Amino acid sequence: MEPYYADESVTLYHGDCRELLASMPERSVDAVITDPPFSARTHAMARSSSRHAPAGGRALSGSKAQFDAITETEIAVLIADLGRITRRWVISSLDYRHAFHLEECPPPGLRVLRISVWVKTNPMPIFSGDRPGQGWESFVSMHRADAKPTWNGGGRSINYVGPTVQSGDHPTAKPLPMVGDWVRLFTDPGDTVLDPFAGSGTTLRAAVDNGRKAIGCEIDERYCELIVKRLAQGALDFGGVA
Repeated sequence: MEPYYADESVTLYHGDCRELLASMPERSVDAVITDPPFSARTHAMARSSSRHAPAGGRALSGSKAQFDAITETEIAVLIADLGRITRRWVISSLDYRHAFHLEECPPPGLRVLRISVWVKTNPMPIFSGDRPGQGWESFVSMHRADAKPTWNGGGRSINYVGPTVQSGDHPTAKPLPMVGDWVRLFTDPGDTVLDPFAGSGTTLRAAVDNGRKAIGCEIDERYCELIVKRLAQGALDFGGVA
C-alpha cells in the first residue's frame, strides 16, 4: 500500500486497514491508539453529532456518508492483529459489549488491564424518548502478554468527564485533549503510534503535538483530505475531532 501522505512525523494510508496490518511485521510500532466502529446495535441507536448530520442526528450505519458497524468476531481478529504489531499497548475506544467480551476472552497475545469510561457532559439524547440516553463510552487498555506493562500515569485512574465535539467533520468525534492524554500516558517521546482507523486525524495530531511519530490508515478519502489539512495547521489546531 502506497502512502497517501507522508512527512517527517506522519505516514497516512488510504485504504482498508486490514491490508496495511497484514503487511506490518511484529512489534513494528510502540503503541496503538485507535477508535474502530462499534456494534450494529449501537450504530442503529446512535446519532451523529457532526454538523453535517440532519436535525435529530443520523444513524451511524446504513445511511449516506457514515460507516459500517463491526462484529464481535471482527473486532477480536482486529485487536489480535494489533497486539501482534505493537511493542506495548493497544488503547482503543470500544463498544462496551466488545470491551467486556475481550476481557472475558482476551485475544491471543494480549491482556486486558483496564476498562475505563468517558462520561459525556453533553451527550446526544434518545429522540424516541422511550429510554434513558447512555451518555458514556468505554475504552480499553490492553498490553502484550509477553511483556511487563509500564506507563506514565503511576497509580492514577484513567476516566474522563467532558463534552463531546459537536461541530466536527466526523460523526464519532473524540476530544483532542483526551486523546492527547492517552498519547502522553501510554507512549514516550520519539515513539511511533499506529491508528488504523484514523478518522479525521486526532490520534495523528495528538502524536505530533506530543513529540511522537504516527502511522494512520483511513478508508474514506474525504477524511484523508481532512487529516492532511489538520496536520498542516500544526500546533495551532485546537479542534477535537477524531
